[in-house]
Amino acid sequence: MRNVVDTVEKVLDHDVSVLILGESGSGKDYLAEAIHACGNRRNEPFVHIECASIPPELFETELFGHERGTFTDAHARKIGKLEMARRGTVYFDEISALTPQLQAKLLRAIQERRFTRLGGSASIAFEARVVSSSNSDLVAMLANGALRRDLYYRINVVTLTLPPLRERREDILPLAKKFLKRKKLDADAERLLANYAWPGNIRELRNALERAALLEQNEKIGAASLPLSDLVTTAARAEWTLADLEAHYIREVLRATRSNYSRAAEILGINRKTLLEKRKRYGIEE
Repeated sequence: MRNVVDTVEKVLDHDVSVLILGESGSGKDYLAEAIHACGNRRNEPFVHIECASIPPELFETELFGHERGTFTDAHARKIGKLEMARRGTVYFDEISALTPQLQAKLLRAIQERRFTRLGGSASIAFEARVVSSSNSDLVAMLANGALRRDLYYRINVVTLTLPPLRERREDILPLAKKFLKRKKLDADAERLLANYAWPGNIRELRNALERAALLEQNEKIGAASLPLSDLVTTAARAEWTLADLEAHYIREVLRATRSNYSRAAEILGINRKTLLEKRKRYGIEE
């Protein structure tokens, strides 16, 4: 991530196209917004185009706009997203989802830096910066013809590759604390978060914590409140020591008994004094 940030700082105020690669949920959208917000185009619009969600038949009118009367339902002039961006940033989210035919139409606008509204004749300048992203293997797409080489070279002046969350585990807890804001995690929850592989990356982490924060009634979120499957929880705990497991069990029993130490000691099969000693040893807070 330090390398990514260093590269971003070098290109912020240069008008070069940026391609962001990474798995789904790894933070590509956040990075695209950060590039815009920290650069010299920050006071201009940031236009987010979700390429995978635009029906092919509406692609041109969405990007380039149309004039009144161009087709049956064109009752008024429509300004396209490229025109809306003015001198800001256009972010093509999952650009590899476009068909080769649509790629050719987009390439022309990027290459010539001009476009025309459907049904119109006036040439409109395209002055926005281009940032694109993809979670696909673009090299494989180039090889099988699913991605045009000329478009690839136009959007790939600077490449930023975001590592998946499982390869940057030192970021998990700082991100978790940022997402939670008001609530905190207990030691078991932190350990579970750090050991989990996070196939959905940052998006999965954020969603898991938001759900846990809504459902957890106590001040601290415990491992049992995290919406991870029993299989994942068991796999993560396989790396725990016997002391880790004991501390986790004591925390859960205290949680269930609402810190009734006499009742918790009875359930654990130990006396109240021993329970208090273990609580102190493991740093279990009330």
